[in-house]
Amino acid sequence: ALGADAFGADALAASAMGATKEAPVVVEVSDVSLERGPDGEPASASGQSHLAFRDVSFEVTVRNGRTGEKERKLILSPISGVYASGSMVALIGPSGCGKTTLLDIVAGKKTAPYDGEVFLNGRPRNRQYSRITSYVPQLDVMPSYCTVSEVVEFNHRLRVDLSNLGPEESAERRRICDEVLTNFGLFGVKDQIIGDAYVRGISGGQKRRTTLARGFVGGAQIVFADEPTSGLSATDAELCVRAMRSESEGKGVTFVVVIHQPRVEVCAMFDHLVLMTSNPGRAVYNGPFKDASKYFADAGHPVPPVGNPTDFYLDIITPGIPGNKADFFAELYREAQAKTVSRAVDACVAAGGEDPTQTLKVAAMRAGATSFSAERHKGVHSVSIGTQIATLFKRRVTLTLRDKRQLKTRFGMASLQGLIIGLAFLDIGNKLPVQQLSFLFMLLQIGALSNMSVMPEMIAQRLVFKFEHSDGLYSTAASFIVDTAVNNTLAVCGNFLTTCIMYALSGLKWSNFGQLYFWSIICFVVMVNYFKIIAAVAPSHAESLQVAMPGLMMFILFNNFFVNQATAPAFMRWALYVSPMAWTIEQIITGLYPADENLKTLYGYDDSDAQSVRAFIVLLVEAIAFQFIALVCLAKLNNIQR
Repeated sequence: ALGADAFGADALAASAMGATKEAPVVVEVSDVSLERGPDGEPASASGQSHLAFRDVSFEVTVRNGRTGEKERKLILSPISGVYASGSMVALIGPSGCGKTTLLDIVAGKKTAPYDGEVFLNGRPRNRQYSRITSYVPQLDVMPSYCTVSEVVEFNHRLRVDLSNLGPEESAERRRICDEVLTNFGLFGVKDQIIGDAYVRGISGGQKRRTTLARGFVGGAQIVFADEPTSGLSATDAELCVRAMRSESEGKGVTFVVVIHQPRVEVCAMFDHLVLMTSNPGRAVYNGPFKDASKYFADAGHPVPPVGNPTDFYLDIITPGIPGNKADFFAELYREAQAKTVSRAVDACVAAGGEDPTQTLKVAAMRAGATSFSAERHKGVHSVSIGTQIATLFKRRVTLTLRDKRQLKTRFGMASLQGLIIGLAFLDIGNKLPVQQLSFLFMLLQIGALSNMSVMPEMIAQRLVFKFEHSDGLYSTAASFIVDTAVNNTLAVCGNFLTTCIMYALSGLKWSNFGQLYFWSIICFVVMVNYFKIIAAVAPSHAESLQVAMPGLMMFILFNNFFVNQATAPAFMRWALYVSPMAWTIEQIITGLYPADENLKTLYGYDDSDAQSVRAFIVLLVEAIAFQFIALVCLAKLNNIQR
């Protein structure tokens, strides 16, 4: 592990640009005061990993506003760094300096191409990196009806496998989660729901600490936090950082934090400071936080005796502020301190360290596990697909039952729809068959259209999935299976209620209900899966209706009622074979009116058993195909872009 000599005490070789004083010295990285065990490691540590990165940089292609030509723009100049386990690292700088870009790259969350290398324990990171680290985004993305303890325990259950403990698993898991909640000052609100704009829940500061707690509870060796104090009061911000400091000292976990203008008390809790300037993003200081003031003083710019030193650093390195020395300090860092940092990175990589599987094993044993399967833990996820499904299903059912407003709205609207259409076609069953066709069409159409109202909810669930999936909690398949089971059950129940009310008011014989509902429910499931594709493809719920309309219009228009085999243009008849409504309405009508040859001739229906088999196969294939396409789209599209 890296010790106090991570950077050494080498003097800066180059003189400052125009400076008359000696160049500042790069001071040593101080150890965090951890309670040590007999082996020299923190006694209860879950984190014993050191982090290093070499020449990380990032640039993008932009279009010149005048010429219209594409140009490459440098966002982050090459930067290196190395942090010992248990360090509290602050990334500070003006807007546009590349703090979040650097954090995303090192955390393994950057989706755009970048340059540079990242090492964990001296080894290049691999697919297990997301299990050893944790990322806390700027947004507090959590289900609003979950309680604080449920959020933390959910992450712990998917991050730490304690199944080998048997009956003691639940008690041990609860003990660990309660300990984390206590350390983050959340034990008193553990049974309160998170809340959102419509549901009253915990405060903003408590949400931030909950996000941090769930990022830490899974035994992460390194926690990356993007502006965890933004939008909070000074007191709440200090409480957040104090909670991180407590876990850093007690568990040896490294926290790498992007933070804006921390107060003096907050600065004192950080061990290491990476100070950056903008246009483009460049490092101007990379060393112990407590020695930054000496660094600036030795460079000829002492910190004023009154005021917050961090405010002074930002004032002097922010381009555009009168009297700033951004270029001076960037050049000073490049010519001197950067070389020392690079040597420290080289030493870290040369020293090597334990492989990720061994790191996970040690962390699991410290978390309470009594056995560890190296083969099973080589993947991205910590627990089996069965545990993922069971954990997700439990949460989803709990949230569904707890959100009584949504349940009342869903089934209330289903009843109202059935009542309105049923009254419109009151006693239609006692009229001529040709007059009943419009009722049958409306029965299918209302089933399809009712799914449009739940698309916003499905897209909101997608956002939670994307954040949790990117943190390696569970697979896309596990989430999709659970969403399919719960969403389809709710949708079918709502549709059954609507159909029963409509049918009861229609006056049709109940002896025909089974056949009618059999075909209508198959068609309904096909349409549910179609709208799943829309929910996976649409960028937002505001655009989902526009995305859904072309396919929906084709299904409704070419339904073997408005446009049928007898009236469809020859070049568009393929649409009748694609539309699930066309197959369904043909089977319903030929089943309800088998002796009515006029209807069959008028609409070109085929009442043979072979046609019924073909209809069933087509609808089944479409349901499966739409389900598969939705799964692929969910996995590949609308991912979080960083």
